[in-house]
Amino acid sequence: MELPRNSVWEFKGSDLIEDCLYRILDIMQDVESVILFPLDKPSATVRPIALSIQAFTEQAKSQKAIKSEYILPNFILVDEADISEEHIARRDKNYSLVKDIVVDRAFLFDYATKKRVPHLAEYAKNAGIDRKALSRLLTQYWRYGQDKMALLPAFSKSGGLGKEKKPTNKPLGAPKKPRTVAIERSEKYIISDADKANFKKALKKYHLRESGLTLAKTFKKMLIDNYADEVRIADACARPPFVPTKKQFNYWSKKLFTKDEIIKRRTSENDFLRNKRGLLGSVIQDSFLPGTHFEIDATVADVHIVSELGTQHVLGRPTIYVVVDRASRMIVGVHVSLFYASWRAARQALVNSFLPKSDYCREFGINISNSEWPCAHIPKELVCDNGEMIGQEPRKALTPMTKLSFTPPYRPDCKGVVEKRFDIINKDVVHEFLGTTRGGNVVRGSRDPRKDAIYTLKEVTTEIIKAVLEHNNSILDDLAFSSPLLIDNDLSPTPINYWKIHIAKHKHELQSANFDEVIARLLPTAEVSMTRSGIHFNGLYYSCSEVEDRELASVARISGQWRLEARIDENTTNYIYVRLDKNQGFIRCNLLPRSRMFRDKSMIESDFVQDWLDSKKELSPINISSIEDHRQRKQATRKAKQRSKDAEKMTFAEKTKNVRQRRKEELEATTNIITPKVKSQDVDNVDVPSSVEAKVVLLPKGRKRRVKGDES
Repeated sequence: MELPRNSVWEFKGSDLIEDCLYRILDIMQDVESVILFPLDKPSATVRPIALSIQAFTEQAKSQKAIKSEYILPNFILVDEADISEEHIARRDKNYSLVKDIVVDRAFLFDYATKKRVPHLAEYAKNAGIDRKALSRLLTQYWRYGQDKMALLPAFSKSGGLGKEKKPTNKPLGAPKKPRTVAIERSEKYIISDADKANFKKALKKYHLRESGLTLAKTFKKMLIDNYADEVRIADACARPPFVPTKKQFNYWSKKLFTKDEIIKRRTSENDFLRNKRGLLGSVIQDSFLPGTHFEIDATVADVHIVSELGTQHVLGRPTIYVVVDRASRMIVGVHVSLFYASWRAARQALVNSFLPKSDYCREFGINISNSEWPCAHIPKELVCDNGEMIGQEPRKALTPMTKLSFTPPYRPDCKGVVEKRFDIINKDVVHEFLGTTRGGNVVRGSRDPRKDAIYTLKEVTTEIIKAVLEHNNSILDDLAFSSPLLIDNDLSPTPINYWKIHIAKHKHELQSANFDEVIARLLPTAEVSMTRSGIHFNGLYYSCSEVEDRELASVARISGQWRLEARIDENTTNYIYVRLDKNQGFIRCNLLPRSRMFRDKSMIESDFVQDWLDSKKELSPINISSIEDHRQRKQATRKAKQRSKDAEKMTFAEKTKNVRQRRKEELEATTNIITPKVKSQDVDNVDVPSSVEAKVVLLPKGRKRRVKGDES
């Protein structure tokens, strides 16, 4: 059996020595003995005992002696560099006093077996130290491990650290000292148990509550409730009241209640769970494979934007939707729109997450390949909050493709990965724009950020996409500790490398996405009209090759327009997806040249034009001049009716008789026309007198136009 020196053993039920922890100080083969030192005895001078090796072995075999451990005190477990020079000097001095005697094996055996040891007194006399002091040093040396560090001074417990002091007639702590001799301070108050009870009661009543009073106000309330009589008497006698001080009250508020208890009582449960509880775990500890969890959330961007069609019109702040893979920190989808956080905007972000990104980026002037943003997959589980995703429509659309998981209310830490991406996007991009609100940190009197707004929705989206691509290629230290694949393949710990290497090694939870299914399920639904000019939606016209081949526009012109089901991509006006037949899939229809003003713009610009047009109609529902015209028309009607009364005596036949002659007479009377009696072909040769040059003259007739199909 191995019996190492300095090892600790626990004896239980032994008939040789009492039950206790023992340290093996030495093994003496010449006398076949083991020297043991009892560790559980609190005395300052403890002597070791000797036990035969055979007896010790038998005790160990019978499980009456079991190998154990002895926890050393904290004042010994320190680094050499952290020990003060004074303590090092004291330690070295103590060690110099015992270093010669502790190596004397004969002394150790005698000290363990004999009642009187003259050698100890003789050694103490030669070393210039008291015999009992030497015994205390030996006890400390053997108890704490038989090395130099065992002799460090145990000053960590000096003064009764952590123990409550019992006050007497003399006050505890430093006395009150005036700064000058001209002022005499009042007598120091001694805190009693009754005072502590008053402190505790006042703290519970006023301070330890949600939105409770401060300690200063609580102290004043406590004086009013418990020491009002003393304050009145002292005021009448013109002396300081003999009451506890504010400093004493603050001190005992921390002694009577723990810090944890104070924090919990002064806040609500929701606030504690959100902002003050310990965070020993992490949401990523169970998500180390890409595709296990996607997190989706929205935030209002910290910048105001303007309309692309009218930059003088401020549209407010857009909403940013971001979808992030929890394991790789990869931003797999993004959507920026003027819609508030809603299912309509969230579904656009999910479409962007599930489909290839090259076409999407091309709409914003960014040319990338799909390998530069290789995210076109459906996750195993989609994590969202209790907002727009908890309705029936999201469940119907998403549950056939993935599992929906909802975080508890007021717990953004449950999807902290996507929350952190918002912080990165705002700090790296959005806060550098003109018109930014900088997260709401508005100084009173500062310039309104809406006055500086100059960027359109498309420009802001373009910069956010660039920031997303940069983030996906940025080095994140945490990824290096998440998976060994990056180190095994010598790859930088970036989200895109983490994503690609796990897919290449088939270690992921991603599912492939079907383009037609994503379009049909997730894009916003709309009704469009098949008209003579093409497919009409929101003032825009679209068409495709099938519409032209089947001449549906011609059919609509003859038979009238009809409704069709469509899917709208809010990011662009360049195309929509239309179902031309009930049993047919959605076909992409492109914007026609007649709507070219809206090319390469977002659908919100079309809505803006509709709103602008409505505002103009509301501004001028009728023409101002039409009001006067209508009044004059009514007046003319009244006059005409009055004239008609004078002609009521004539019959209808008389009224319609000789219409041609009367027409000619009316023409001559009103226009003063010269009617020469010549043939029509000689009109060109008519001499007009100079006196009638200003009169109206009939022009010669032109040649008769030939009609198509005439034989002549």
